[in-house]
Amino acid sequence: MRFTRRRLATAAAVALAVTAGVLTAPAVAAGPPVAVAGAAGSTGTEQGVPVIQDGGTLYGAGPSGFLTWHSADGVSSSVWTRYADGSTTALPHGTAPYRPLRGTDVVVKVDGLVHTFRDMGADADPVVMDLGTLGPGYQAGYPTGPASLVTVWSNPSGGEELRLVTATAEGLRAEPVTGLPAGADITSFSAPSPGTVLVRYADPADTTATSRIALVDTARAERVVDVAPAHPAASVAASATHLAWVEQPSSSTATVVVMARGGTPATALRIPLTKATGVSVKLIDGWVLYGMGGHDKSYSTPNPLYGVTARSLTGATSLKVLDTYTASAPGPDGTVLVRGGTLAAGEGMYRIAPGPDGTPVARQVASTGRPTVVTLLGSNLPAVMNLDNRHPVPLTWRLSNTNVVATATLTHVASGRSRTLKLWADANGTAEDYWGGEFDTDVPGPNGAYTWRLIAKPHNGIGPALDTTGTFRMQRPVVPHDFDDNGLPDVLSLSETGGFYRNTVVFIGSSWDAASNGSSLSVLGSGWNVYDRIVPTANVGGAAHADILTRDRAGVLWLHQGNGTGLAHRVKVGGGWQVYDQITSAADLTGDGRTDLVATDRTGVLWLYKGTGNATAPFAARTRVGGGWNAYDKIAAVGNLGGAPAGDLVARDRDGVLWLYLGKGDGTFAARTRIGGGWKGFTQIIDVGDQNRDGRVDLMAVDGTGPALYRGTGDWKRPLAARNDMHDYYLGSGTYY
Repeated sequence: MRFTRRRLATAAAVALAVTAGVLTAPAVAAGPPVAVAGAAGSTGTEQGVPVIQDGGTLYGAGPSGFLTWHSADGVSSSVWTRYADGSTTALPHGTAPYRPLRGTDVVVKVDGLVHTFRDMGADADPVVMDLGTLGPGYQAGYPTGPASLVTVWSNPSGGEELRLVTATAEGLRAEPVTGLPAGADITSFSAPSPGTVLVRYADPADTTATSRIALVDTARAERVVDVAPAHPAASVAASATHLAWVEQPSSSTATVVVMARGGTPATALRIPLTKATGVSVKLIDGWVLYGMGGHDKSYSTPNPLYGVTARSLTGATSLKVLDTYTASAPGPDGTVLVRGGTLAAGEGMYRIAPGPDGTPVARQVASTGRPTVVTLLGSNLPAVMNLDNRHPVPLTWRLSNTNVVATATLTHVASGRSRTLKLWADANGTAEDYWGGEFDTDVPGPNGAYTWRLIAKPHNGIGPALDTTGTFRMQRPVVPHDFDDNGLPDVLSLSETGGFYRNTVVFIGSSWDAASNGSSLSVLGSGWNVYDRIVPTANVGGAAHADILTRDRAGVLWLHQGNGTGLAHRVKVGGGWQVYDQITSAADLTGDGRTDLVATDRTGVLWLYKGTGNATAPFAARTRVGGGWNAYDKIAAVGNLGGAPAGDLVARDRDGVLWLYLGKGDGTFAARTRIGGGWKGFTQIIDVGDQNRDGRVDLMAVDGTGPALYRGTGDWKRPLAARNDMHDYYLGSGTYY
């Protein structure tokens, strides 16, 4: 039989390896200080400790290595790992794990009644014991020595008998174990250490106990200890001086019982435990070790039994030895090997043994490379989030633990506004959420610098919370009518007292709501009733943000440049604008990428003012577009409403018919198209940009019932969808722009 030896890859690669059957451990237990030897450096791992593959069930431990059992995707295998360098030997597959000789390097492969003993710490030839040569009635056994085992023999005439089988030069020798009652029903047996057999059985003559525990000395082939636990016993451990077991009187309470060999349960040490299910117990010189797994389950909550606690058998001293516990096995020379972890050194294999002063100390002998404390392994957040308000982006953090409660707070640096996301880590420790840039409502936050702060608290209470930060920038395409730099057009309102307000309008489902970053109305200033015309427009002055044009009662036109948070001081454009009864600007009508303005004079002539992009002189000299526009009492430049690249105009005649003038891109327009009737009742028709974030221009119209939104369709023949109403108290009273 040939065994393949394989050395694991680099520590970094193994540290991140995920294999089926891995029990992922979250953070680390609160409680008494943990006694760990060999913690050095920032990681707390001992110098020279090998990094091993995570996962597998610990079955045995010897002087040179340990045995684990792996099962994934229907394939099972046993693996021997060496302490010295982390190298492994994959043992031939079987339907059951290899059985270890506890505390030694001997492992046993069981094929029916054929038992093959192999010393993993030596090059000796395997020892083969075929119980079939002894005759019928034998069951598969458990090793008690390098060439001996314990098994159960079924008597053809009835009953069972525990037998010790030893390989000799003459063949196999079987001898019965004495001391067990006649007719004993043996339910299980194992060897906690060489030379000792642990037997659980039921005595048909004892009606007061459902199960008994016996220790057998293999040198004498006889029972030396026999007790009847008061309640069903789960884990059982034995040493040269003591026997320990865990009684489980209920599903949530347990008692660790430690009895000296030769003693009685009445004189035993009893340690009552609560919130206890599946507690494991082990013994070392003068101490009992106990702990409970489950800390890594999604439902686990704080429990003092997570990890490994050591309790003195000669006093009341108790201390925490490990912060997490997954599995354990007796090791050589009365030691115990535990798969678990500490805050200082992380997850791995630890050998627990008495220190120089007799107090138990856990020394790490192999590391999985995975920290026990909640750690950020990496994140996937773009340095610049290019959001277009329609496609949220994934925000991902990779954590070392899965059982965490995490929040990510995203804060806009300039305003201090923030959004907190609640996160759950998946089975791989990935905590992810999708964010479209919104704060506490569906209103997107502004562009600019942001910070993120991730707080991940271990749900099981083991160890401190992870608290870490990072930065990113938000950047969306510039859109018309956006005065707060959040990528969404705003609706402006002027109160009767001259207060000017900015309102973000969000289209949700089939309705639309007004909201704002900070309040329902964000004040742009007061005293705006000095103007008789207010014209929201796109980028006129050359900056990135939307601007506002105003005309005072003396006919002077003013430019108020937007800066993303408000408006800059006004700049005079020029006088004489009182000759116009309508002024509108929100679109590029000439195809040069700059926002233009159109106005109608009192004789009905439509004039085009081509945009320059210069704040001090934002418009070129006017050019005549055409006459007859006094047939319309409302005109609005609406951007690309008809689906072509150029900006368009809508105009309402005095009969309430709405007409669309498709822009040709050179400052002129195609023949008008009738797009609807019944618009006479509206006092205002406003281009409010793409409110529902579908990539099309929308219109807002106001009548006696309040504002309404008409969604753009992109079809020039029927460019507007059905009306969607909204109560005007969301926007505040007054005139809308």
